[in-house]
Amino acid sequence: MLRSLTHRHALLATLCLATLCLAGLSGAASAQSPVKYPATRKDATTDIYFGTRVADPYRWLEDQNSPEVARWVDAENKVSYDYLAKIPLRDGFRAELTKLFNVPRVSVPSRVAGKLYFSKNTGLQNQSVVFEQGAAGTPRLLLDPNKISPDGSTALSGYTVSPDGRYLAYSLSVGGSDWREIHLRHLRDLSPVADTVHWVRFSGVAWTNDGKGFFYTRYPTPNRDSVLTEEERATGDTMMICVSRACGRRLVLDL
Repeated sequence: MLRSLTHRHALLATLCLATLCLAGLSGAASAQSPVKYPATRKDATTDIYFGTRVADPYRWLEDQNSPEVARWVDAENKVSYDYLAKIPLRDGFRAELTKLFNVPRVSVPSRVAGKLYFSKNTGLQNQSVVFEQGAAGTPRLLLDPNKISPDGSTALSGYTVSPDGRYLAYSLSVGGSDWREIHLRHLRDLSPVADTVHWVRFSGVAWTNDGKGFFYTRYPTPNRDSVLTEEERATGDTMMICVSRACGRRLVLDL
């Protein structure tokens, strides 16, 4: 009950701050001069559909690797950030939200092979840290996702321990993508297992009861030249694979 009331108070405070911030934004909008956006180049790109010519002058913005597109994004961001920096109450809003979120929290533990596994956040960590704890021991840090990438762009999207307590399987997402990579670690010494599963999407890990393999779903590996295209395309061709580390066999089902 106390935790529920605390969350309600935090939500109420957040809503009040949001109202104040919107009022400040409205005042800032009336006080600031009209926003002047950078000019966006148009070209002569056209397509013909069923005999009708259709202009597409902004198609050049679809090139994710274009230096010109990168410069355009930077210019647009500068306009936005310069405007937001002038909004009254913004610093106070940030400070109050930071205080409300700065609360230690622990996930519901799961018991596997006589040990507890849980994640813990000290308050302002970007991601919770995964721990293991025995019956009478102190918690042992298994995985800190905050240290996986220097810029914090790699997120831990899930983890599961094998029923025999020998392996930790965990999924990583890079750059906020829906695509996942499944990695493995030996729990005895936290050393990595060589196997990594790529091109996983909307799938968890389900261990076999003997802990010798797990089930997951993945997409076919794209051609090297079309990796970016495949990352943006949702297809219906998936495979279900059972990896067995004991016998080295794989069961592949095309769905």
